[in-house]
Amino acid sequence: MRSNVLLDKCNWSLLRIFRVIVQEGSLNKAAVKLFLTQSAISQSLKRLEEQIGDTLIIRTGGKFYLTATGEIVFEASMMIYSQLLDYEERLNTEKNSLSGTIKLLVLSRIESRRYDQLLHDFHQKYPLVDFQVDVLKSKEIQQLLLQKIPALGIGINQVLHPKLNYHTLINQKYALFCSEKHALYTEDIQSIDQIKGHGFISFQSEQLNNPSSPLNEVRETILKNNKLLVTTNNMDEVIRFIKSGIGIGLLPKNIIEKNENYHLFKQLPPFPYVSIIPISLAWHKDRELSLVEQYFINELRSVFAAH
Repeated sequence: MRSNVLLDKCNWSLLRIFRVIVQEGSLNKAAVKLFLTQSAISQSLKRLEEQIGDTLIIRTGGKFYLTATGEIVFEASMMIYSQLLDYEERLNTEKNSLSGTIKLLVLSRIESRRYDQLLHDFHQKYPLVDFQVDVLKSKEIQQLLLQKIPALGIGINQVLHPKLNYHTLINQKYALFCSEKHALYTEDIQSIDQIKGHGFISFQSEQLNNPSSPLNEVRETILKNNKLLVTTNNMDEVIRFIKSGIGIGLLPKNIIEKNENYHLFKQLPPFPYVSIIPISLAWHKDRELSLVEQYFINELRSVFAAH
């Protein structure tokens, strides 16, 4: 056997399969144990022997015997397996002992199944970590983060500040809605210009009040041809008044789609949505993060990386 072949050429996956073959005493049993086909097990053994440059197993009479090289490789695989088990236990111990407080400054009504699942999974992995959550407006969140308070912020950031790090979590799509109790529910409306003489339910939020926001532009277009009937800073109240047929209003599509009475609402133009408003995780670039904050940020970035 050439020197350094185990270090330079061997692949742990093949060594793992070889270890199980030897422990089970059969390629068939190893295949069952690893949820693989016998063909895949045989091919893995063949590739490992090619990498080692020597025969590891001699099969005869329905049984197999380890060659001298096979004995050495099996011993090596067991040592690696034992060390990995030890490292795994140490990692789990470290995770289970991780403790501290994560202070979150969040925008109200963040609707995301992935975010909810992440919180559940994070608690399962780090049960000693606790949370302190304050619900604030996005502008207030940014102001506090700029003061380097020990917190992470989740909110809407129309203007990115150079002193903060940002990572987009959710691209929230806003659309215009009415309900089945409204006159527009049964009409074929293809353009926002067709909507005239109706009531508008205004959600007083930062994204609507921002003059540069596409939502504000649509809101102003609606108000030219329709009457402002209700103004509120509570999204649930906007939904209540729209559902009651009093008027039309702008809301995040995902919130309406998750509503148990989703079928009672109708989306109005413009299609497919009015605007995308990103919700981002933010933290100060110059503030030293705690270990629990680093773990939480990494989990968030991992879960939302592909979205």
